[in-house]
Amino acid sequence: MLDLYLSELRRFRTGAAIYAVATLLVLVLLSQLTELAAAPRELHQLFYLLVMLSGLGFAAYQFVTYRQPSRWIWLQHRPMHRARILAAIGLASVTLILLALALPMFLVLASQDHFTLRVVDQRHYAGVAFLVLSALSAWLAGAYMVLHRSRWAFVILLLPLLLTMHMAAWTTILALSVLCNVLLVFLVYTVFRPNRSTGADATATVASAVPLAASFFLALLWGGSTLFQVGQMLVGVHPLNGDHVPRGGFVEAARMEDHEVMLAGLAASTDPRAPAWRAALNEKNNANVGPDVRQFAVRAGMSTQGNLGFQEGATRWTFSDDRMQFKGLQMRTRQPQGWFGPAGVGDTQAFDSQPEPVRDNRRRGYMVTVQNLYASAGDGKLQRVLHVDGGEQLTGGVAVFDNQSAYLTSRRLILRPTGSASAQRDISLPLPLPFADLARAQVAQVDGGMLVSFVYGRRMVDGFGNGMQATWFVDAAGQVSEVARRELTHDFPVLFEHKAWWLSPALDALVALPSLLVDNGTVGSHDVNPLDTLLRPRPVAAWVAMLCAALAAGIGAWIWTRSARISPRARAVWCVACVLAGPPALLALMVLHPRELRDVQAAAAAPQLTTAHA
Repeated sequence: MLDLYLSELRRFRTGAAIYAVATLLVLVLLSQLTELAAAPRELHQLFYLLVMLSGLGFAAYQFVTYRQPSRWIWLQHRPMHRARILAAIGLASVTLILLALALPMFLVLASQDHFTLRVVDQRHYAGVAFLVLSALSAWLAGAYMVLHRSRWAFVILLLPLLLTMHMAAWTTILALSVLCNVLLVFLVYTVFRPNRSTGADATATVASAVPLAASFFLALLWGGSTLFQVGQMLVGVHPLNGDHVPRGGFVEAARMEDHEVMLAGLAASTDPRAPAWRAALNEKNNANVGPDVRQFAVRAGMSTQGNLGFQEGATRWTFSDDRMQFKGLQMRTRQPQGWFGPAGVGDTQAFDSQPEPVRDNRRRGYMVTVQNLYASAGDGKLQRVLHVDGGEQLTGGVAVFDNQSAYLTSRRLILRPTGSASAQRDISLPLPLPFADLARAQVAQVDGGMLVSFVYGRRMVDGFGNGMQATWFVDAAGQVSEVARRELTHDFPVLFEHKAWWLSPALDALVALPSLLVDNGTVGSHDVNPLDTLLRPRPVAAWVAMLCAALAAGIGAWIWTRSARISPRARAVWCVACVLAGPPALLALMVLHPRELRDVQAAAAAPQLTTAHA
């Protein structure tokens, strides 16, 4: 095993050295142009893609050469178990990835941390580990693709994307990356054998069928959705077309101007004051109050989320995740300018989350965190405007009028008298539906109080509930009364909205589970139960479509396996699996037991029967 490990190192030592030098030069060049650690998420995703392609190319070259008959026989017929052979090749590849990829990135990052004034946090070092694990995932996926007997094995590349592409804490992402690599090691081991055939191996078949069915599920979902919407665009009936917006639907309400959506909400009101309100509404006394922020950066996030800094004069302030403060740097003299906390420059306290810049209807700037809203007080100072407790979160929605100001949170709308001299208490208006479905909130100042309107239906296209617009009136004494409510029509057919569920309820839950369980900073996620999301009610049409798709998949599996050389038990398992998982499982069956193999097996068995008869 040690000899094989050393031979693999000697085999690729020149290529690893060239790759390491090239990586070092590219990183040094880019670090002169921008701050890589604080770069936008898109640049980090580009690095991720390049690293994945490098690992994939390395595995393809390595195992394609081993697949040559003479080399494959030489490799597999060593006096060692195939697990030790795979371990030797894998450990050698890990060593090469560490030397060629991790070492240059670590050197550049450590030099910036110790010899410059740039912000380098623990999560940036964790990013190096994540890229190494991603390269290893790509290497394992490439090995699986080369060694698997099916040309459809490339769908395994979807596994690391589903498990690791989340804006979560680096500890969570690294744990998911390790889990992904463990699963890929097991999958590679199932095909790392002399004949590379897994047809008679139940464990290997299940290991191949699950990711294959999940990949076909996403392919059918995305492909079918794209084709359907392209067809709608061609015939001119797509809801997002500029000249074809369904009347009374969610898209129409989402596209309206601020005063127009308030007028639409009051159109069906029977309140005797409604005509006077409609006549008084205009662009000046009406404002949008968000939501402006739907996702905050989580603490110790793996990559950049939102705005990491801001420019004030000649000073650049960059957010440090370790200290939860902004670090100042004078761009002309390159001199440090101290730290910027919740109270301003020189404050030693930390923000509760990475602040996001927002503006109100008067274009005044604010900084909003998960539970605090700050406004500029001049001279580099901040003043806290609003604070919420518990699981309640701010959304960055602010609207300021002469008498009252409105602030939107994940659970309520807060109306507060404008100015600190007023002794009137705050008025809280609870959100009528979950925040995740809220598309926009409007407030308007009219005689005697404030009009408040909520438009819901943001997730209706994905099968979540129904859209509606509700309008309330809050008088000067704080009394709240509903004055209008209207249901918004569906812009898409019901089967399109529930397409992911009726195609395969089991695979829909399997694919959605990682994003539901991972904390990615989404506002209002603490108020949603993942089980309620997965088990939400479905319309009758979706149930009928689901049953038809499951029945068709089961019948297709029974027909496809009718003359296949598999045991009756395996045939029954496949039929049940296709009924439970739907058409994607049928496609996985057709890939793992292709028709051409059955024809070859039948042709090979025919002469034996003839000889026996003679």
